[in-house]
Amino acid sequence: MKKSVLITLLMIFVQQVLFSQTWIKKYDIGKYAIANSIVEQYDKGYLFGGSIDHSKYAKIYKTDINGNLQWSKSFGNGQYQMVVRDIDKTINGGCVCCLDGTKYNISDAYIIKLNSCSEIEWCKVLFTSDSYDLSWRIKQTPEGDFVLLGGYFITNPESNLSLFKFNASGELIWHQFYPFENYYNEDQPIDLLVDYDGYLITSTRYAPDTGTISPQIDRSYFVKTDTAGNKLWDLTFGTENQYYSYPWATTKNSNGKYYHSSTHSPPSGVNPALVWVSHDGTQTGYKDLVQTNNPNFCGMPTITMLNDTNLFFFGGYWINNDFVTLGLRTDTLGTVLKTGLTPYINSSYTSTTKTYDDKFITVGNDAPNGNFNIVAFKVNSDLEYDSIYTQPFTYDSLCPHPIVSDTIDPNCDNIIVSVDEPFKKPETTQLKVYPNPTDKILTVELPKYLVVSNTSGNIPVTTIYHQWSSATLQAIDLQGKTVLRQEVANTGIPLQVDVSKLPAGMYQFRLVYKGNLVADCKVVVR
Repeated sequence: MKKSVLITLLMIFVQQVLFSQTWIKKYDIGKYAIANSIVEQYDKGYLFGGSIDHSKYAKIYKTDINGNLQWSKSFGNGQYQMVVRDIDKTINGGCVCCLDGTKYNISDAYIIKLNSCSEIEWCKVLFTSDSYDLSWRIKQTPEGDFVLLGGYFITNPESNLSLFKFNASGELIWHQFYPFENYYNEDQPIDLLVDYDGYLITSTRYAPDTGTISPQIDRSYFVKTDTAGNKLWDLTFGTENQYYSYPWATTKNSNGKYYHSSTHSPPSGVNPALVWVSHDGTQTGYKDLVQTNNPNFCGMPTITMLNDTNLFFFGGYWINNDFVTLGLRTDTLGTVLKTGLTPYINSSYTSTTKTYDDKFITVGNDAPNGNFNIVAFKVNSDLEYDSIYTQPFTYDSLCPHPIVSDTIDPNCDNIIVSVDEPFKKPETTQLKVYPNPTDKILTVELPKYLVVSNTSGNIPVTTIYHQWSSATLQAIDLQGKTVLRQEVANTGIPLQVDVSKLPAGMYQFRLVYKGNLVADCKVVVR
């Protein structure tokens, strides 16, 4: 008994020394705190976001390079729920975060843009009535726009997966969604990657093997769009060889190949795994990273590239009756090169970012006695805990005054009610012409929203353009000949089109946007 107590005290002493000399931190101990995302800021400090007090408040934390808290911002008033799902630094030295909140509805997605002084520049709410809607990932594009991956139940058949694009001022440009089809169901957004030629969505769906209705199997699937919202390709991973997997996170190398951490469910055991896909959407390879021989949950929720040949994972899995949390360094074929145990037992890790000097900082959650804390640690490329920096750094230099911690109840009254308006009001997507028939002047009202559907591949995609500048108006006679063509600007003012020189007959008036037919109607010229 005395020996056991002595060993315990010795372990506590060693842990305290380790924590004091290396980059291992805890935050908001005992406050039921959750961390979901971390990013390195321009000043070499770190921003991470999550929630506290059972999600009564969303929270953003700012630390120095050693993980010491500099300031924090809480959002909410304690009367409704809010949680930061993702955070990204912005080009102007501020940050943008996506949140879930219940202030206006049972659940809505929020986007809050903060300047370099952590003051709110704008706030948006994507609202649909009586729907449980979620945000998941928010990223700024190199052009300064923002893309949001979320889950929205707004169509029939229902779609839980949606991609939104906003301009720098927070105005919605387009919305893309992916309805269920061919026995797919329960799709869930997982990750979003901004590439030089568009956006890659990683998601999961329960889907049957080819030619059957059941059983429903976990599948990783991917959709690549260009920057204008056109689907380039889609891939449901593993249908050819019955490779069942649940995806976690995505990264890519300089050659454009995509790598995904996943959980693979072979006939025996559940294994952390790596799958990789070529830039054109071709399924390329997969590899189980660890053979657990255990049916319980496992996964490596974070994946980060050190360089074009090395990948880093952090997560955990069950071996016998013990849950092991660890980091892995592998090559791009999934061969494990280095293994390192993480400092927290029975912890879950949610986000990793690579630092300017090729270190890796990971955040997650620890739950001693069921009371969640935020945990963070930093390692080098050999999975050794990083030591404390002693040289001075200047923080928040783009803000002319010190940033203080406070709590804000954000006024996001500028609710985007048009997220579901195209579905509830189909007339807003239609081309209106009058009088019809006519022999002189035809008045044309352009649609408020333009709808483009793409049913190619395995996953149908519909894109709704909320902002568009111009399109092509065409008139086609019964022989299929184009007798009128003109570019029309989206000014909100009805057009006056002279049809007096057209021969009497029936014509199809069509509106074409980016080569796609988006609206049409028949017109009789007398």
